[in-house]
Amino acid sequence: MKATIHVTDLRVDCLIGCLARERLHAQTLRVDLSLDIDHNAASLSDRLDDTWDYGTMARDLTFVLQQGRFYLLEAAAQVLLRYLLAPPGPSEGRPRPIAATVKLTKFGVLPGQATPSVELQASAEELDYAQEQNPWGTVDVIAETRLLGLYRLNVLPQMEIPNHEHHVMREAELVLSCDIEGWKEGQRPSILPMGSILEWQRKQPHGYKNTGSKTGSILCLDSPPFDPADEVEVPL
Repeated sequence: MKATIHVTDLRVDCLIGCLARERLHAQTLRVDLSLDIDHNAASLSDRLDDTWDYGTMARDLTFVLQQGRFYLLEAAAQVLLRYLLAPPGPSEGRPRPIAATVKLTKFGVLPGQATPSVELQASAEELDYAQEQNPWGTVDVIAETRLLGLYRLNVLPQMEIPNHEHHVMREAELVLSCDIEGWKEGQRPSILPMGSILEWQRKQPHGYKNTGSKTGSILCLDSPPFDPADEVEVPL
């Protein structure tokens, strides 16, 4: 059976726009979305793990908008839409959505009370997602534009993303699972709480290890999109 989840009037302060002044100061975006899912499992179990957590959804979308630093509403909406319709991560029990709609609205850029907005919608069956294999796990390619790429890194139990740095890409990462250990140059490894956001500057060594017994995930946003040649391993 189909149910529709609605999230309305989520406000996110982020860089958005093409004008020079819009690249200097954050603006408030309004996010409205709807998500069609098969709710049967959640309705029978009454367990949050069997459906979508609204708080987690808001956290993830806020991360993408703030770290994406988009120029166009169209680009931002497309990346959010693809994230919502992506297959669940390997440790998630939530159902994959059937379809989704994302609407983004800007304020204070047109005369009077006029407000521009962009609305995109798609079904899951319309979209394709690539998955890459690595020695430590897999990478789900969620979305790529000319300026950025959004990826989900799925790290196998007890496996490690080696210490590395980037010379071209700016990278931000959101920890989606427990038991993920991270480090940066000059610091000892430590367990990162779920929801932790890490921003890596160019030539800043860092790495991760999944210390748990289940596959763990990290949401990664690279600007520009990921380039394997820019993944430079650095000895610890």
